[in-house]
Amino acid sequence: MTEEIDAEQVLQPLKETTRQFWIVLGLLLLWILIALEAWSHQLTYGIFAVTGLGDWGISGEVPWGLYIGGFVWWIGVAHGGIAISAAVRVLSIDRYQVIARIAEVLTVLALAMAAFNVVLDLGRPDRIFNTIIMWPWTVHHSPLAWDIAVLSMYLVLSLTYMTLSLRSEIAALRDQLPRYFTPIYAFITVGYSEAEDEKIEQILWWMAVAILALVPLLSGGVVPWLFSLIGAQPGWFGAAAGAAMLTESLTSAVAGVVIVAAVVRYAYGWHDFIDDHIFRDLAIVMAFLALGTLWFTLHNVLTGYYMPPVNIAAMTAGMLELHFFWIAIAGLIGSVIALFAMIAWPERFFNVAAIGVVAGVLAVTILNKKVMFVVEGLMHPTSPPVTNLYPSGWYAPTLSEWILFSGTIVLVALGFLLASKVIPLVEIEPSEVEA
Repeated sequence: MTEEIDAEQVLQPLKETTRQFWIVLGLLLLWILIALEAWSHQLTYGIFAVTGLGDWGISGEVPWGLYIGGFVWWIGVAHGGIAISAAVRVLSIDRYQVIARIAEVLTVLALAMAAFNVVLDLGRPDRIFNTIIMWPWTVHHSPLAWDIAVLSMYLVLSLTYMTLSLRSEIAALRDQLPRYFTPIYAFITVGYSEAEDEKIEQILWWMAVAILALVPLLSGGVVPWLFSLIGAQPGWFGAAAGAAMLTESLTSAVAGVVIVAAVVRYAYGWHDFIDDHIFRDLAIVMAFLALGTLWFTLHNVLTGYYMPPVNIAAMTAGMLELHFFWIAIAGLIGSVIALFAMIAWPERFFNVAAIGVVAGVLAVTILNKKVMFVVEGLMHPTSPPVTNLYPSGWYAPTLSEWILFSGTIVLVALGFLLASKVIPLVEIEPSEVEA
């Protein structure tokens, strides 16, 4: 069982700033400057000139690539992240309370990065306002218009959920928190009184129930449904599309929580309450989710080989020739074998560092699959007038794309680093603080 949380130990990162903190902060800011330079280059010369994206014509390129694949990946991470926190509250799994806030912060940051990926793909930041203003018209033909609506709803829901969960805690900790963040704490606790605690708990419980209902509906339903309506591209539809997207989203989310929890545990010495049992249980969840992802991938391949329509057969054959596809398969198979080995023989194979490495492999593998999911259908247009005008496309991310997308990962790392100086990353009961 997880040891009792030491409130003083949880608060230490807010009170003390180490030399290592400044080194990591400097490295993250340096990479963000590099990413800003890449974005400036893209804004100056245009997204098509720099990446080849945004055009579907005689050049044989595709309109969407790493940015939209990254957008779908971050959305999946966000869906699964908030689902973990909601499940802890609804099912009263107290031993996992220590990772609930990590999942909440990951959700908010992932949603922000999903939105930023859309901005990157639009080429100019101001175009996002056109998408919002023209939403009643663009919603009829653009999956991204729907996604922006879903993303906004999830961001408001997640921020509200996390803010409400912080109110009583911040109020109890007020004298022990950094004074220079007083305006933030004042905003979180505006109008707070102890009499509201019971009501807030009820609200949070019902919000958690709503979140758990929305995750399969949105991540496993609405998003794949929206893609499936674009019939000109094969591969964006099928009986397993929703279930496959749901397992992939949850896999990447659990992997993200494992990575952050492992880093935080190592950085702050929180081995007592973020203990090995939590990582073993998360390894079991990741193992079965990765196995499910592998199963649905096999399902898609079989669908493309057993008496398929001509366009599906062509896309499947092209997919199986891609090195990225086999890298994804190797990542899934290797991760499943490693995780089940840790589960079956923990005394021989289990350790937190190894689980963190496997989680990293799974996160990259799911990102790879999301990019292929977006690009594959666009590389093989099948409906007139597209087939009469344009050849099959070709796509490989450019250096600018890699730098900018990696910048979103660095921004999430920076977000966690700064959050550790503003709020406790592990939830503390007010009674423990007062004691």
